[in-house]
Amino acid sequence: MSLTPQLQILLAFQQHSNEEKEQNVIRRPRLFNKRTILDNLTNEEIKLRYRFGRAAILDLHSKLKPYLDPQTKRNHAISGIGKLLATLHFLASGSFQTTVSAVSGCSQPTFSKILNQVLAGITSLAPQLLHYNMSTNNLCRIKEDFYAMAHMPNVIGAIDCTHIALIPPSDKERLYYNRKGFHSVNVQVVCDAHTKILDVVAKYPGSSHDSFIFRNSHLHDRLCQGEAQEGWLLGDNGYQIKPWLITPLLNAETQAEQRFNKSHKTTRCIIERTFGILKSRFRCLDKTGGALFYRPEKVCLIIFCCCILHNFALVHNENIDGLEDLSQVEDIDQFHPEDTPEGVLVRQQIIDNFF
Repeated sequence: MSLTPQLQILLAFQQHSNEEKEQNVIRRPRLFNKRTILDNLTNEEIKLRYRFGRAAILDLHSKLKPYLDPQTKRNHAISGIGKLLATLHFLASGSFQTTVSAVSGCSQPTFSKILNQVLAGITSLAPQLLHYNMSTNNLCRIKEDFYAMAHMPNVIGAIDCTHIALIPPSDKERLYYNRKGFHSVNVQVVCDAHTKILDVVAKYPGSSHDSFIFRNSHLHDRLCQGEAQEGWLLGDNGYQIKPWLITPLLNAETQAEQRFNKSHKTTRCIIERTFGILKSRFRCLDKTGGALFYRPEKVCLIIFCCCILHNFALVHNENIDGLEDLSQVEDIDQFHPEDTPEGVLVRQQIIDNFF
């Protein structure tokens, strides 16, 4: 892979990893007998605590072993599966690090090192699990799946942004303060018709407009170069309409225009569903679980890893049954970029030919 924004996040995180300081360190005996507990839990209990079933966790562990297996021969070294379970519990619960370290039976500084190792391992799976494949065959499949939803043609993805709460750096509070009234990272996501995440940009502070994030993304560059192959993303009116990013009409007057808007809304709502599933599975991303108390670079890395794990869950057909539904309510930015004539023309052709 080229240095996409996602991998730039990892590089930035690694560059600053030695700067992170642990606060409120609690010294206590290490409880090594609690490190591997899958055999003592039912599959339902495992899924409730870690958001994955036993088979999926073991598969994930096998993929991450080079990053997780102990490099020491000490008798009480933390096992790779123990590291993975501690991290999954943290991502799933949204609990503070002190709580997770207590459950996993290791000190808080030790858990911090574990988290870094596991996140690095998960990031290595991005080329297989989070890669926007724009081959002709793959885009045809994506278009067919979207068309089956509400007869909107040639859709290659639904795009939107969501805010992930964090405790901001003291010298950049205003930069991270978003229009909803809290501090956050504004995260851009593109998904397919089955909630698979195709692309994610997690590096901009909460004050950044959705359209600004997209305009400065690697995906925008790919679409400008013609990789959409006569397809388009669906976005809300917070985005500037382009030949490859179609937004709804602000004032639908004719019946055809109203049918177009209805189809657009029905089709695009899958991105809100994707956000809901992502935050239901990984409560660390939902502000009801509390703001993430890490540097912005590490928060962005956590977000990126959760998106990779979201796609991994889809591979294993892991559902979120029994979890609180956090599906997002559509929240459109009141900032409306000026329409482009080329985009308006393509939208009108869609209305004339299909609605």
